[in-house]
Amino acid sequence: MSQAIKESIVLENNLSHGSTKFSKIAKLKSLSKCSFNFWQKSLLRSIPIASAAMPGLGVAIALSVSFILPSQASTISYSGDTTNAPTFNRPQTEGFEGGTNPPTSLSSNGTAVPYYSQPFFVDTTGSYNVVGSQAFLGIQFLYQNSFNPITPLVNLLSGNDPFPDEGTSGFSGLSLTANNQYFLVTTGFDNSNNSFGTFSNTITGPGNITLVPEPSSIASTVVFGIIGSTLILKHKLKKLKSVN
Repeated sequence: MSQAIKESIVLENNLSHGSTKFSKIAKLKSLSKCSFNFWQKSLLRSIPIASAAMPGLGVAIALSVSFILPSQASTISYSGDTTNAPTFNRPQTEGFEGGTNPPTSLSSNGTAVPYYSQPFFVDTTGSYNVVGSQAFLGIQFLYQNSFNPITPLVNLLSGNDPFPDEGTSGFSGLSLTANNQYFLVTTGFDNSNNSFGTFSNTITGPGNITLVPEPSSIASTVVFGIIGSTLILKHKLKKLKSVN
C-alpha cells in the first residue's frame, strides 16, 4: 500500500473520530441549554405565585417559593410537627377560654405557643371542612390573605378549641372563596409541654385544594437542583474535551 493511501486512511479515521467527539460535545451543550431553559421557565413560572402569597418581598424570595409544583385535590391531607417551632401569643378562643369567634383578643394562657402555618387556596367557592388530629392540646386558626405571628388578630377568620375533646381541633362548614389565599395555623393551648407535637390535617370541599409549599421547605431544593445539574453537565463537557 502506498504512503499516500496510508496517510489518506489515517486522515479519514481522525476526521471521523473527531466528528464523533464533536457530535457528543454538541449534544451535551444542547442538553445543557435545554436544562437551563427548563430551570429558567420553572423559576419564572413561580414568580406570580410568590407575589400573590407574599406581596412586597423581593425577586430572590419569589424564585425560591414555588419550584415544587403544589399538590391539588378536592381532599388533601398533610402532617407536621410543632416541636421546636416558632412561637406566638395566640388569639383567645371559644371553648375553655370562653372567647368569641372570630377571636378579638389575645390569650392569656397561650402567650408563647409553637405554631405551624400552612398556606393554601381553593379553585371553587363553597363550604370546606378541616379534620384535624393533634397529639397534644391542639387549637387551630384560619387566616385570609396573610398571617403575621406578630399581629395574630389581623386577617383572622376563625379559631377552634375543641375542649373538652382535646386533640381534635378542626373546622366544619368554612365558607372559602376561590383563589383567595388562606393560612391554616395549628398551635397549642398554653405554654406547657402538652401544647406541641405531631399533627395531621385533612381539608375537604367541592373544589381543588392547593397546598402552597413554605419557602423554607423548597428554597434549598431549587438552589441545589440548579447547581447540581450545572456541575454534572460541566464535568461531562470537561471530560470529553480532555480526550482531545
